[in-house]
Amino acid sequence: MTMWIPNLEAFPGPRYQALATAIETAIQTGELPVGAKLPPQRNLAWKLGVTVGTVSRGYMLAEQKGLLSGEVGRGTFVKPFDGLSTTAGFRSEIVAPQGEIARLGTPGVIELSRNEPSLPDFEEIMRNSLQRLSMRGGLQNLLGYSRTLGDPAHRAAAAAWIGRVGLSVTPEQVIATAGAQQALAIVMTAMTMPNEVMLVESLTYGGVHENAQQRPIRLEAVAMDDEGMRPDALAEAAKRTGSRLVLIQPTIHNPTTVMMTADRRNAIIAVARKHDLTIIEDDVYGFLIKDRPLPIAALAPERTIYITSASKCMAPGLRVGWIAAPPVLVERFADALHAVAVNNPRLNQEIVRQWIEDGTAAMLVDRLREEAAIRNVMANEAFDGLTLRSNPASLHCYLELPNPWRPNEFTNQALGQGVRIASCTSFLLDSRPNPPPWVRVSLAPSPDRSEVADGLRRLRNLIERGPEARHAVV
Repeated sequence: MTMWIPNLEAFPGPRYQALATAIETAIQTGELPVGAKLPPQRNLAWKLGVTVGTVSRGYMLAEQKGLLSGEVGRGTFVKPFDGLSTTAGFRSEIVAPQGEIARLGTPGVIELSRNEPSLPDFEEIMRNSLQRLSMRGGLQNLLGYSRTLGDPAHRAAAAAWIGRVGLSVTPEQVIATAGAQQALAIVMTAMTMPNEVMLVESLTYGGVHENAQQRPIRLEAVAMDDEGMRPDALAEAAKRTGSRLVLIQPTIHNPTTVMMTADRRNAIIAVARKHDLTIIEDDVYGFLIKDRPLPIAALAPERTIYITSASKCMAPGLRVGWIAAPPVLVERFADALHAVAVNNPRLNQEIVRQWIEDGTAAMLVDRLREEAAIRNVMANEAFDGLTLRSNPASLHCYLELPNPWRPNEFTNQALGQGVRIASCTSFLLDSRPNPPPWVRVSLAPSPDRSEVADGLRRLRNLIERGPEARHAVV
């Protein structure tokens, strides 16, 4: 067969996850039949314009799902996958009704792996927003270049929005980005030298790994407890590695849902000041917490780079994010942003500005809080008797699997039962042979609660049937 080259833009998530999903979809549609040999990693990386590490990680994830097998000296091949027979509703392509925009996803699979907020309200909200925009003059200006840091009106709206979590910044401190992932890439590019060490929590989301490979920099895991990153472990890692940079998710940690207390935040700041660390605070979930501790950036503004976005509190497809930085760093980040993107689309920024100023954004946050609370109750009921970490405002929960389940085995068999979730291995820095038995279950990708409830029911039934239930339809 000719060389298989997927379109990664058609799939969500970091590129390595998009590649694994593309492989899965191609197998399900027959584009990659059983026994097919995948392209050599270096060749595919060159064709896709990504690193070899990204392709390697995508292949590894697909292999963990039971889709591929690697043979030393021969290559990587599609292997028979038992779960396909349990999702017989797969079609060769996603076809939307006439005049309707297709919902992305794999037909026949309940998507519980992405932290993607979704509400029935979105349809009408988006329609009204576009209609209002269409009535304004100067629409052509939204299609031209913007200022690298973002338009002044967009930065002012963002500063006001960030103020809702207790962080007071000026519009001049705000940099508009295409989501938090790009924001993190810009910060890592501007703040590190190649092969430098950045400290991160022992569990951290896949986008951090992707950005580190692109730079490249080395990530060093810092131990966590029930309040998040441990100050003593941070001090030891800073002293041992000489790192100048630490990335922290203090508010609804992904994947554990841990919330750092105010005391823990102050203890982390004390370590950072002692060892002269710059803190990157990832606060993408922060708007979903009504009564929350102050951001670290509000407590240590002189050494904290604050990153947030509209993805978790409004809609991820808008790809609107922000960096709020100490004034001395703003121009450095502007240079890094210009190098990778020149600037970001003004249309999406204008939609978000409109939502912030007319109250739509605040309304969405309230609705998402209500919906998250309902779905967390659903999860706690579905997994009653099991160890579950959750937060009423979280878009995901973290589930401990009982013996003898292992995380990759469980996620593989869950997919076979028509439910996609994320193994804890997606959040670990290493490829340990015996990873902890935890999986992340997202609760918000579908606006349909019944679909989420069905997915939770299938997962609970699979847990109770045990690893030998791979051939049983739940």
